[in-house]
Amino acid sequence: MKYALQAAIFDLDGVVTKTANLHSKAWGMAFEKYNGRRIQEGKESFESYDPRVDYPKYIDGIPRFDGVRNFLKSRDLELPEGTPGDNENDETVYGLGNQKNELFQELIKKEGVTVLERNVEVIKAWKEKGIRTAVISSSKNCKMILEKAGLEDLFEVRVDGVVSEEMNIPGKPAPDIFLKAAEELGVKPGETLIVEDAQAGVEAGKKGNFRLVIGIINASGEQELLKAGADIAVNDLQELDLEFKNPKKTNSLPSALKCFGELSDIFKKEQPMLFLDFDGTLSPIVEHHKDARISEEMRELVFELSKKYKVAVVSGRGLADVREKVALPEIYYAGSHGYEISGPNGFSKDHEEAVKVMPVFDEIEPILKDRLRDISGVDFERKKFTLAIHYRQVSAEQEPKVHKIVSEVLKDHPKVLPAGGKKVIEIRPDIDWHKGKAVEFLKQQLSNDKDPLSVYVGDDVTDEDAFKFVSHGIGILVGEHGQDTYADYHLENIHQVEQFLRKMLE
Repeated sequence: MKYALQAAIFDLDGVVTKTANLHSKAWGMAFEKYNGRRIQEGKESFESYDPRVDYPKYIDGIPRFDGVRNFLKSRDLELPEGTPGDNENDETVYGLGNQKNELFQELIKKEGVTVLERNVEVIKAWKEKGIRTAVISSSKNCKMILEKAGLEDLFEVRVDGVVSEEMNIPGKPAPDIFLKAAEELGVKPGETLIVEDAQAGVEAGKKGNFRLVIGIINASGEQELLKAGADIAVNDLQELDLEFKNPKKTNSLPSALKCFGELSDIFKKEQPMLFLDFDGTLSPIVEHHKDARISEEMRELVFELSKKYKVAVVSGRGLADVREKVALPEIYYAGSHGYEISGPNGFSKDHEEAVKVMPVFDEIEPILKDRLRDISGVDFERKKFTLAIHYRQVSAEQEPKVHKIVSEVLKDHPKVLPAGGKKVIEIRPDIDWHKGKAVEFLKQQLSNDKDPLSVYVGDDVTDEDAFKFVSHGIGILVGEHGQDTYADYHLENIHQVEQFLRKMLE
């Protein structure tokens, strides 16, 4: 699979070093000592610690004192919290946790740190490809372990138990420790992968909306990791079939027409799903967005394609607008950059979080119209979940003023944000959703395959979300939009789009 990623965040124990077994051993020793004291004091003993069950279920990947609390709860036991300075003689949560830590440090001194070399080799290879790296751990011993293993230079950022305590970062399964690492790296969760071996860590990565969560089979098995939310579960990172997408110059892209032979071979192996932008792909770019039209020949071609493939039109236009212009009830539509989706037989979905932001557009639209009224050529397009400000007819010297005014107005409205396009500013809800996620949603809904192949054809900067985000797909850029692209192939214009679609039909 190909992913557009900037960074990778790794758990320490069980991913980079094999210290999970020492942690589990130290927990067993601490609980055994506590059980012995209970018996000496005439108290009822509890069921002994089972490393195969208790460690992955109650302890693995979470802060130490939470592990104490979880284990005690599993045995219907309660201890007073105590204070951070408590020791093994204090029958408290802190006393038991601190005793475990002392036992763990003794085991490290005695047995040393085992490095998971196969994983470390992959991490080094990723770094050479420009992937930024961070390590996280619930343990306060993270720095010491990395130093003993000679791996302190492998990661740019370290967020461990010490940092979590200083900054009051909640432990897993909350995603905060991963989000903090991403923040320190200066990357977005949607451009970052997580590697974890604990169920709580996998759950945290999923909650944080990270692009890819990889589970390492260890104390938790494959099905447990997948159930917790892992996208992939492997024994080690060398088992991964993973490639990184990198942006390219448009003029370096091969022609989708000239390469149709190789694409045809792919389509014979996997029946693709077809996703098409509207403006600049099915319809020519026009001065006034309301005047855009799809030719009868192109409409008939899309209709015929829908008999052979699942076809969807994905557009920045409002859903009602793009449905009316294409006028094919047999296909699927994603309007407003995917915030509103519909299809045959009553198929429909509106993004729930976007619905909550709709009142903001009612508030900012009159403000923007008032602030921009003196600039000739500005055209507003209100959609259900977005607001487009077209400036194709605005003079070049006035364009910066349009952008400045929009930025000033949006400063007071943090629930929405601007996105660029071809002579248009698209104001959208500040929600982690875009054309790429809409495509993935439709792929999951419309196919029985786990990850079906898709072909996405588009011409605008907003189509880069699909080129970039969709991992098992072929991206085809029409014309150029002035930026580097994550597309795989190129078509010159709408005429070539029609030629390409006819070849797909044939």
